[in-house]
Amino acid sequence: MKYKLSILSFIMCLTIKAQEEKSSLSNAASDATNPLAFVTKVQVQPNFTWKDNDGRQINLTSRVIQPSASIGLPFIKSNDPSKIYTIYRLEVPIIGQTFPGNPDGDATGLADLILLDAIVFKQKWGLLGAGPGLIFPTMKPEQISSRKWSAGAAVVVLNTKTKGLQWGFLAQQYFNFAGDKDRESKNFMIFQPILNKILGDGKFIQLGSILNFNWTDQTYHIPIAVNFGKAFSKSLSILGGPEYVVSGPNKGDFTIRFQINAMFATTTKK
Repeated sequence: MKYKLSILSFIMCLTIKAQEEKSSLSNAASDATNPLAFVTKVQVQPNFTWKDNDGRQINLTSRVIQPSASIGLPFIKSNDPSKIYTIYRLEVPIIGQTFPGNPDGDATGLADLILLDAIVFKQKWGLLGAGPGLIFPTMKPEQISSRKWSAGAAVVVLNTKTKGLQWGFLAQQYFNFAGDKDRESKNFMIFQPILNKILGDGKFIQLGSILNFNWTDQTYHIPIAVNFGKAFSKSLSILGGPEYVVSGPNKGDFTIRFQINAMFATTTKK
């Protein structure tokens, strides 16, 4: 009898452990796809793009995403970080491109940096984030940099009420305010629809693209993209997928995306 009870206990322990691991992977997938999750992230994303006229581009974008139990600035502490906190995000792109038909477009270097500071408010339906954004021009090479300083605001709306589904958007509106006088001043929006489906075993699907609306010269960059990803542990996820530009000056561009996402638990949240 004791022998049978021992076997039964062992099987129950294995079952509970398997369920816990499955739940942990689902939570990791949710954190990986949630831009406002209270989790420190370091992302490395190489994109490979095939352009018209045999042009090629490699865009290696790195992001550091750091949550803080503060309100806007690190020294202004939140009374309840479980409901109000801040997400800082720094985006650093390195671009290499070559155009056999137009050598003047060939360039390799550090592109403009983007810094976001979003205050996040927890809602019954999900998360709402808003705050300032700043684009730092690297100035060289001129084929890659906008050579203009830009400031603006970012808004993130993310509905998480439905289990296993996230939907919303990230909108960034910028205005040039300084920089190269030979470059035309512009105001533009970077808009990213968010639709994430969390599947079992840490797998997930992302539908969405990064759209660019240039209000100054009325040009629009509209791609369609789908990404497939998996969380392998609470601290690591990988995704990849194709993107095709359906409208705008870069219509016809085809991109393959990859992303390695390292996550680190933040213990300051209540």
